[in-house]
Amino acid sequence: MNRIKDYSGFAAWFFGLGYLVLWPITADEFGGVSFSASILCREGSAEWLGLLCNSAPVLRLPPGLQVLGFMSALYVAARVLTDAVRRSRRTFLSDTSPALHADAPPPRKPRPPLRYVKPRTQFGLRGLQR
Repeated sequence: MNRIKDYSGFAAWFFGLGYLVLWPITADEFGGVSFSASILCREGSAEWLGLLCNSAPVLRLPPGLQVLGFMSALYVAARVLTDAVRRSRRTFLSDTSPALHADAPPPRKPRPPLRYVKPRTQFGLRGLQR
């Protein structure tokens, strides 16, 4: 099951990132609501947005794939946010006083040194004498 979870997570991540890249090119208006990059196009927008705003969508995807891509993009955004929160909490906890870490397990005892083993004097089958 862990492998299925890993593979599906990778597929959603990969599809979400791909959709984020293709979103301005593929999105169109559905039911009068614009899902394309024209949302970003306003008066006085940056120059690089001008190329994006003035171009017509070249690639059309069916609405089902648009919804799947949008959901995958939301998954990517949620995962990035949760990873950032986890990282910030981890650094916050490591910077605080050691009293918070009182529940940590005691350190392990060191391993005993390895026994000395006499080196071999012969190779091959043992006990075979000619």
